[in-house]
Amino acid sequence: MKCFALFLVVALATLLPACKSADFDARYNGTEHDGFAAVTKADLRSRASYADDDSGAPMPTAAQAERKIIRSADVGLIVEDLADAGRTIERIARDSGGFVLSASETRYQIKIPSTGLDAALETVATLGEVTRRSLSGKDVTSEYVDLEVRLKNAHAARESYEALLRKASTVEEMLKVEKALHEVQERIELLAGRRKFLDEHLALSDISISLRERQTRGPLQVLWNIITWPIEKLWWL
Repeated sequence: MKCFALFLVVALATLLPACKSADFDARYNGTEHDGFAAVTKADLRSRASYADDDSGAPMPTAAQAERKIIRSADVGLIVEDLADAGRTIERIARDSGGFVLSASETRYQIKIPSTGLDAALETVATLGEVTRRSLSGKDVTSEYVDLEVRLKNAHAARESYEALLRKASTVEEMLKVEKALHEVQERIELLAGRRKFLDEHLALSDISISLRERQTRGPLQVLWNIITWPIEKLWWL
């Protein structure tokens, strides 16, 4: 009888941890918590264009959100003096709240707050004769909205894993959750880094400026123009 009782104790001691681990695996894999499984796996992949925010109101789609445009400009100028023009460009960048990103004798690239781009371009145009001027923009609204949704879902997944980690009672359970938590944290950092990149380019606009010094005609060039002018007139009747 004592042997039978001892056998029952040993059997129970073997089965209980296995059941407990199986119960945790079921929770971790989502068989009991379907919503949690959906957050940790599906939400870290490409999602729809909106999700519910914390207040319960739907997040805006790209069509509803404020447009996010990365603007840039390219200007070509003929100036009287390259050095003077360069110093003025540097001053324009500082006075506009921006900075010089790169500079050479004939080419400058400056960063200007996007709200002051138009005013800065008008000032740059006063430095000489404008030979080229172009404006371009890149609409990143859809990407930005998608990043916001992905970040929201990734943060929700992290909170769910942290809750599971607090309930873990064995080393094996803790290792499983910590691995998943690490993967979600890496995902959050990547998404946040991309959003920061977009924020910086939305806040600051690029202006590329090419300079060419005006050439003064010498005596020989003037004489040549006098000689060739009648010929050109006779040729182009």
